[in-house]
Amino acid sequence: MSERKVLRAQSSLMSQIEAISEAVQLGEPHLDPETVDFAATVISRAQTRRQLSADHVVIGLFGATGSGKSSLFNEMAGAQLARTGVIRPTTTKTIAAIWNPDGSGELLDWLEVDERHVVDSMLGTGKASRGTGTSGGLILLDLPDMDSTALGHHEIVDRLSGQVDVMVWVLDPQKYADASIHRGYLDGLASLEGNLLVVLNQIDLVAPSDRAEIQNSLTGLLAQDGFRGLEILPVSSKTGEGIDALRARIAKLAENKALSIRRLKADVDQVVHRLVAELGVEQVNAPGKLDQAELEQGIAAAHGVNVIADAAAKSYLLRASSHTGWPLTSWLVRFKNDPLKRMNLGRNHERPELALTSKPPLSAAQSAGIRHSVNTYLSRASDGLPAGWTDNLRASAADRLGTMDQEIDLAIASTDLAVEKKSWWWPLTRVLQWVSIVVALGGALWLGALAVAGYLQFAVPEPPKVEGFPVPTLMLLLGLLLGIVLGIAGSFVNRMVAKMKRKRVHRNLERSVAGVVRQNIVDPVAAHLDQFNSYADLINQAAKKAD
Repeated sequence: MSERKVLRAQSSLMSQIEAISEAVQLGEPHLDPETVDFAATVISRAQTRRQLSADHVVIGLFGATGSGKSSLFNEMAGAQLARTGVIRPTTTKTIAAIWNPDGSGELLDWLEVDERHVVDSMLGTGKASRGTGTSGGLILLDLPDMDSTALGHHEIVDRLSGQVDVMVWVLDPQKYADASIHRGYLDGLASLEGNLLVVLNQIDLVAPSDRAEIQNSLTGLLAQDGFRGLEILPVSSKTGEGIDALRARIAKLAENKALSIRRLKADVDQVVHRLVAELGVEQVNAPGKLDQAELEQGIAAAHGVNVIADAAAKSYLLRASSHTGWPLTSWLVRFKNDPLKRMNLGRNHERPELALTSKPPLSAAQSAGIRHSVNTYLSRASDGLPAGWTDNLRASAADRLGTMDQEIDLAIASTDLAVEKKSWWWPLTRVLQWVSIVVALGGALWLGALAVAGYLQFAVPEPPKVEGFPVPTLMLLLGLLLGIVLGIAGSFVNRMVAKMKRKRVHRNLERSVAGVVRQNIVDPVAAHLDQFNSYADLINQAAKKAD
């Protein structure tokens, strides 16, 4: 890979790491903990490896007891550095053979390799190296046996399988099909095919006529593990068969400084593919205005805004009747119960936000109606949302429902119902009512005086007439008629105004309830969905750079 391509791969990898890091930070509360741990491990490992020596390629020899990996390690190093044998475990700790050690210290510290041997020969040829030679900056590791009975050895193998740049799996003709190798390791490494090499060691133990069959069998097993064209090198550390080819292959790998980047990118791509698989959708949309209005109106109705609006209209009619009704009987209206005041509303408290209503507590049906409205809204909001994000959205809404009822009660109590204000025509109507009473009473008294005077045989002049009708009679009739007309007209106008008041009160109450609903449900849901969309955008950005 050219230097330009290496720089491009580094830039792509860095962009992926930044996007995934930010995405996991956003989505951590909503993701599967295993996914978060996996992503955190890979990102941390990638960030650390990028800061360490880019001049060294780390190649690890993996294999089971008796596979001969330590013998191959010694062959490559050109010295007896690792103990060989068939006793389990043979290799008890990781051993490093280092070509060109400058700058390798921190890298080996990160790999937690304490036993280090600097190799002067040209990758096992016994010749002294000059400069970087064909081996470049190579670190060759001999790992503990993957089937060791010691738990610590398994932990070392598992850790280093994620840290080395290239894995060389050393298999032998007897155990190449071992399930612990394929199901335990190889079937999860298909994405690292470019950073993996399979060596079939001890090929000298297989008759030449059987070698093709064994290699075909191993190829088939590797295909089941997901490898499409993985290279298999048959070698024998005992006879030297294939050793030169293995040396040449490792030397070529050591010269490829892009291997560490390719390995890190393959690991990061695994994280990306896993996050994309759990993503489900690329973006979700918040419920529309109609959905929001349905939610707000449903909760408002459950909290009795219709009942309160009716009470406000009735309260207005009672007060209007006491001000515009017949003055001689309208005072009786004051003894009627005001439904609004029974609910501790419409009293114009100095601090209405501290006043609670006295309306009955929510019934089971009303509570169920609120939950239904909220669940319907959440279902529309979470359409397509991954399970973790949906569960947390519903749990958060359920927590807020517990306090929302009291907040709505306070909002209703602090709503201006405008029922205490007097209508401008009330005083005028009252004056006209009294005028009608005075006129009718004056006419009645006049007629009464005329009747008494006539009964007592007093000579009294006839009352003046208008169009043939006596004035006192007209006064009585017009006064009574004016009172009746004022009563009917006032009742009609008051009912019309009461209807308008009801609509206004209903609208104000819904607006107050809607403010609480938006604060507790709508806005948190919108913020949750915006957070998911930001998370999804970051995942999709990383996915575009994945192979």
